[in-house]
Amino acid sequence: MKKLLTLLFVFSIFNGFSQEKKLKEYSHAEFFKMIETEKSDVFKLKDAFIKFDSETDSLYLFRNSTIGYVFKSTDTLTIYKEIELDNVHFEHDTYDGIIGIHHVVFKNLVELYNSSSIIMVNCVFEEGIIIENSGFTNDFITSLENKYPYYQPNIHLRKNSIKKPLYLDVGEIENYSSIGIFVMGNQFSLSNPKEKHHISVNNVRDTNIDENEFIGKGFANIFIDASNFTSVFRNQFNDYRVNFSKAAWGTTQVYLVEENSFNTELLVHIDNFSSNHIYRWSQWKGKVLSTLGYDAYLKHLINTGKNNSLGYDDLFYSDSIYNNYKDTGKFKVEKAYKFEMQLLGQFYDFYKLQHDSDYANLVYVEFKNLETKRYDYLYKENPTFDSFFTWKINQFLKVFSSYGTNPSLSIVVSLYVIFLFAFVYMLFPNSWENGRKNRLMNRLQFFTKYFRQNEGIREIYEEEKQQDVMSYKEFRDYMHSSKKEIPDFFIWLARPIYYFSSYNYKITGRILHHTDFLKGRWVDLPKRRKVATSIFIGVWIFILILVDLFIKFLNALTLSINTFTTLGFGEIPMKGIPRYLAIIQGFIGWFMLTIFSVALISQLLD
Repeated sequence: MKKLLTLLFVFSIFNGFSQEKKLKEYSHAEFFKMIETEKSDVFKLKDAFIKFDSETDSLYLFRNSTIGYVFKSTDTLTIYKEIELDNVHFEHDTYDGIIGIHHVVFKNLVELYNSSSIIMVNCVFEEGIIIENSGFTNDFITSLENKYPYYQPNIHLRKNSIKKPLYLDVGEIENYSSIGIFVMGNQFSLSNPKEKHHISVNNVRDTNIDENEFIGKGFANIFIDASNFTSVFRNQFNDYRVNFSKAAWGTTQVYLVEENSFNTELLVHIDNFSSNHIYRWSQWKGKVLSTLGYDAYLKHLINTGKNNSLGYDDLFYSDSIYNNYKDTGKFKVEKAYKFEMQLLGQFYDFYKLQHDSDYANLVYVEFKNLETKRYDYLYKENPTFDSFFTWKINQFLKVFSSYGTNPSLSIVVSLYVIFLFAFVYMLFPNSWENGRKNRLMNRLQFFTKYFRQNEGIREIYEEEKQQDVMSYKEFRDYMHSSKKEIPDFFIWLARPIYYFSSYNYKITGRILHHTDFLKGRWVDLPKRRKVATSIFIGVWIFILILVDLFIKFLNALTLSINTFTTLGFGEIPMKGIPRYLAIIQGFIGWFMLTIFSVALISQLLD
């Protein structure tokens, strides 16, 4: 233990000593002049500070204001040499409007080691860029801030075109460094789909990876560890395979990941969730895979002797292996499946902690979808009743209520079942329709009589309803003759009863009278009148048939609702096959209403 402490102490002294070396000073004009005059294909510079000189550096820096120098695109510089800088720092000030290196085309690789401050804007990196340092002591940064008025500890890449891999690795877990990392508005493009961009940040002030666009196919590895403020915002990753990892255990940091777009699944690993973090599930819904699960899957392939020709790294970046994992491997290999469920469970708990039921429900659905696939696989591998029941009940719950997260879906599915059985019941007679079985024949008989006789349709209707009419009149006459022997309120009560009882008869008679088109026997009509009469009466019959069918459907629907809700009226008003269907529907209704109640209560409690 003492040896380890001694080594750390010596390392910290050496690191501080290397940072506090006396730095050679150059203006930006002198810096670019040295690059121009360098005879070698590689320009190297070590232990230097590139400061801002207002008299000589207007070509290389400018103030972003109406009165300051405005850089023109025709002034773009092209540098053909490879650039290698070590412990070189640049003076700039984003708040005062002074911009750093900009509109420069780098034809070869740019390497920046142990630099605490540089801004590159609207540059082109045709062979990529490397930025690497292990952090800086606060004393070192403070000394530069005190000495140079336009110095800020920021590494800033903005609106650049990066055509080969970016490798950015800043900071170390042992030492906090008040450096800000800004990778914003850049366009990343790779010609080789096996290449990758790598961004790793550790123990720094803040990290901003915002509004970048990734073009083509490749890999993007983003590892964030202990950054006081982190923003991964509105990046278009498109078809890139993304490996996103948050390793910090602290809960005080502000963490924002939202409005990013992904065309394919991405690997995610988050050590610790905190209620002040922001992860918008909508940006990667249905596309999250566990980094630990994928790791377990690759180790399974290696341990079982599959794909022996490939090493771990080759397997990790293989498209076919990755596709196999996201399609089937994530639920076939038990360890991988457990890690996938663990990650989804963490997200679910996180959204519940934030009282975000919408995202929590979406995550829960994905959680149960994966579980359903797992039990489907287990049943096919080793059929058991438990695996079969869990598999099928999950499938039912998914369709019926999205695994209990959507009670309204339960109502919609229940209505489908009710209407389906109602249409089946329409095909069979039931005891609720007594008196209506021969309604269609009676209507045809009525219109046949109408065609054959001289009387109008109203008279024929009144003739058929004579018995009912007599009962109405008998009631009226009886009550009228008894008015001296009974209380007055009985007469008052009898009048509306008589009126409403005979109302249907009177209204129907009036309608028939005003729509009587025949006026005599059909056989006595001229040919043209026969055609018109046939059409008119045919429409009447069609309307009446529709009314009968509608009433029949209402009866069937009422029966279906009664059966589904298991109310029951003492007996099933059907015989034969429909009786057994009603029993089945009753069981389905009981089961579905139970699930609906549980889902509704669950959502209310949540």
